[in-house]
Parts: sequence; structure tokens; C-alpha cells
Amino acid sequence: MLLRNDENENIDYEENWPLHYYEIKDIDKRERILKKVISGLQSEINSSGVQSPDEALSQNERRLEVLLKRYPEKKVNDLRMDNFIAAWMNMLITGRLGINFLNKGRIKKEVTGYLKDLCILDFPQDEILMDEWEDFAKFWIKSCVEDKTYDSTIFGLIRLSDKNLASKIAGDILDISYFIPLKFGYEDDCKAFRAVLKKTYISMIDNGEKYWNEMEPS
Repeated sequence: MLLRNDENENIDYEENWPLHYYEIKDIDKRERILKKVISGLQSEINSSGVQSPDEALSQNERRLEVLLKRYPEKKVNDLRMDNFIAAWMNMLITGRLGINFLNKGRIKKEVTGYLKDLCILDFPQDEILMDEWEDFAKFWIKSCVEDKTYDSTIFGLIRLSDKNLASKIAGDILDISYFIPLKFGYEDDCKAFRAVLKKTYISMIDNGEKYWNEMEPS
């Protein structure tokens, strides 16, 4: 078993808010509960007559802003589209294309757009965004481990070993957060994103630090 098992059951999502925020897997439900929390905080402020900004309210309004950047209200097959997943997959495809003087401008424009969709460019970076990146990283890594097409070779006939699968995941992370951005001068912009991905990878994958160190450029 490549993944570490660290799941909780029977959680009251609103208890000790926002401790269990990312355990609300239904995005519509997550948004509803978040808006309910925001409305409750606004009511408390209005009833108290306090005019100064409330930190808890500001944090939850920011949390809603980040949620809507990742999951816009538009649905595909009745599911909220995950902009982070879409940008990640498109960037892997586009960023691995051969680059020459004819297509470099077009590819850079596309990569720039994907980095914006990941909230790496032109979007304020704070702890709330880092939390969203971490949730995305957990989802993506778990999906890779459980997807039989990702962890196999030769049309799914041969499964990768845990070591090779872990190395493949680390390689994809480094492509997205370092090697592809490096081609266009965005590697420094991706530092915080890369740090979150690295931390999450090491926390989720057995022997993750060892596998990561074998892949990370010196």
C-alpha cells in the first residue's frame, strides 16, 4: 500500500470550524456551509454594532473567493469543474511539447494561462490559498495511486512498483512546479506552490522523502 491511511469518519463539519472544511467532499455542500458560516458572522457583527473588520469574517470571505476560483459555478455533467485539475492536466500536455522559435510564444501564453488558473500568477498568495493547494495535491496524489491507468504501463497490462509509481508522481509534480515554468522564467513564481506539493507528497507517500530527494534537481 503506497498511501498512508489517515482518514476520519463521522465528522461534524461545522464543529471547530474550519478544521473539517476540506472533509466536505461535495463542493456544492461545502459552498453552502461556508456561506452559512459567513452569514452567521455577518449577523453577529451587525447585532453587536462593531464597525471594524472582523478577522474570522475576512478569512471566510477569502476562503469563498478561493473556492470559486478553483470550482466555478459552471457544471459539466452536473459536477463542478475543478479548474486546478484542468490546468494541471493541460499544462502537462502543453509543457512537454517540443519548443521552437515558431511555437514558443503560443506555448508560453498557454502555460501562463494555466498558472493563472492554478492561482500562481496574478492572485494573492496566503495561508488560505496554501490550504487549497494542499487539498488539491491530496486529491491528485490519491487519484494517481488509485487510477489503474496511471500506475501501469503497456496499456494497463503491467502495474508499476510502488517505487516507480512514487517516482512518476514526483516527476509530474516537478514538471508542473519547476521544469515547465523554468522554460519561461516562472520557476520563482512557483516556489510556494512547489513547497506545498512537496510537503503533501512526503506526508502521503510511504518513503516519500526518499523518493522525492531522488527526483528533485540539486
